[in-house]
Amino acid sequence: MATGKPILDKFGGVWGQDDADSNYLQYTKSTQWYSDTEGWKSKQGGLSAIMGATTDANNMGGLFLRKMAGTAALAFHTSKIWPVLFSSSPTYDRRESAASGKHRWAGASWSAGHFDPILALGMIGDVCLTVFYLARLEELKNAGAGAIGMGFVFAGLAEAFILAMYLLNRRMNYNYRGTDKKLRANPMLGSASRDMRAEDPNSLPSRIVARTVCITSLLTSFISLRDLFFPGTILSFLPRDDIYLEWTGAFLHSPPPDTVEADEHGLEAPLFEGDKFVSQLLGLYLSLGCMLKIMSVVGWSKGNRNMGSSGSGDREIMIENVDRSGVVSSRIIWKTMAFGDALLLIVLRLFTPAAMTASLDLRWHLMFVAYEAFILFLYGCW
Repeated sequence: MATGKPILDKFGGVWGQDDADSNYLQYTKSTQWYSDTEGWKSKQGGLSAIMGATTDANNMGGLFLRKMAGTAALAFHTSKIWPVLFSSSPTYDRRESAASGKHRWAGASWSAGHFDPILALGMIGDVCLTVFYLARLEELKNAGAGAIGMGFVFAGLAEAFILAMYLLNRRMNYNYRGTDKKLRANPMLGSASRDMRAEDPNSLPSRIVARTVCITSLLTSFISLRDLFFPGTILSFLPRDDIYLEWTGAFLHSPPPDTVEADEHGLEAPLFEGDKFVSQLLGLYLSLGCMLKIMSVVGWSKGNRNMGSSGSGDREIMIENVDRSGVVSSRIIWKTMAFGDALLLIVLRLFTPAAMTASLDLRWHLMFVAYEAFILFLYGCW
């Protein structure tokens, strides 16, 4: 919302360096779009800084990377905060309860472990971000932003450690028998309905969501991993990929070897390390978001099998019930990722006119993200 504005310099005492944030923004070359010379009329690096046409002066491709990186980071970190602040109470779906008395979850419970997957994946993401900042720490120190870089490292390690301790403690102290008694004695359960439809507890939480995510997020993660590990590499099977790399400045910091771009920009490539940092950071955050979505559809099954009986006497039969704990865990991620996709959709739409002037059509990207956001929202909220 304010690309290039130093907001953490006022907390310089925390980092031990008053101008760490300013130096960080200078290193990433994000101050180009920030100006407050006209007071409240200034664009100040906000969404109004997005122009309808791309020129060498406004560098809309570079602004696109920074806006997308901020949006992807917000989506990933929100996925860890959202369940904690807006989690639904642990209730049960009376309509879908089985005759055995083992009721299916309709809400989320900390003690039942519904939040364990998102916390475990968030911990993995924190470790990945920490490794990334540690790998670029020397460059940040040379740019005078080493203090804030170490701040990011310590914050990531602290959060990952706390999440790991919580998960370990819950696994060690979880009382399955006590919880089972609470579920049986819970007055909210109501009378069990005679739902005879059997479900496979080892099946995927949702095949429709799985197909959608596999179509969209696998391709997104493939491109994101390219930008993270092999920036500047042209994927010939992707239409206009060379245009995208040129528009976002990848040929300036990572020109492909033995090409015209390498001859033109090879010597000056080290001057664009900040742009490379932003490009790789965007690739990392998009990859982490794709990891959350992919794991939510294939990382665990629908639920546990509980056997019970229905009827009486000669008509008594055995039925199979699924408590749908896996679905509850997946829906937690689907809701937050639907929000993240909506943010990405807004940013893509705002940059579509500028990209068109650079011969890059983002309408396919818009359709992919919009379709995934719709499916995640639909199955995450209903």
